[in-house]
Amino acid sequence: MEFKNWMKGFGTYLFAEILCLFLALTLSAVGGGLFRLISCICTIAVLICLCVNYAYNRAAADRKSKVPDTMARRFFLSLSVGLPFFLLGILLLLAKAGVLPAGFYRWYKLLDAPFLQLCNLLCKEITAAALSWTKAAVLALVNLVPFVAVWVTYTLVRKGVVLEELQYRKK
Repeated sequence: MEFKNWMKGFGTYLFAEILCLFLALTLSAVGGGLFRLISCICTIAVLICLCVNYAYNRAAADRKSKVPDTMARRFFLSLSVGLPFFLLGILLLLAKAGVLPAGFYRWYKLLDAPFLQLCNLLCKEITAAALSWTKAAVLALVNLVPFVAVWVTYTLVRKGVVLEELQYRKK
């Protein structure tokens, strides 16, 4: 059962990657800076929505089958989606430090599709050497967004918070 959950999380990562790459390349082909900003917001929002959907479904299924809510369970499910992003963040920092080839940043952009336009907004160059350490750290830290989205959503749903009520409640 745990392997199945891990594969669903990794499938969520792959689906997010493909969908965000399609969106990023399609929207950026339209025009200049404004469309890149819109593309950046859209791809990150798609990633977060897919992570929330995965966590919501896992938490609802776990709640229904009375699986204990443990820190290890949350970590495991969050890591199933967030691990590839976390590894990409580490690889980016290694590329900036000169451990990986200079051309790795070009591949990093494609492998980290939800943040492709953010990379282009921060630095249009194709080498990691052109990035400042601050920009590299920002890009590495944003890769924690999927992990956090899954963790927070799973925790809220397991505690009984109904996300639909939060979305549609009157102010």
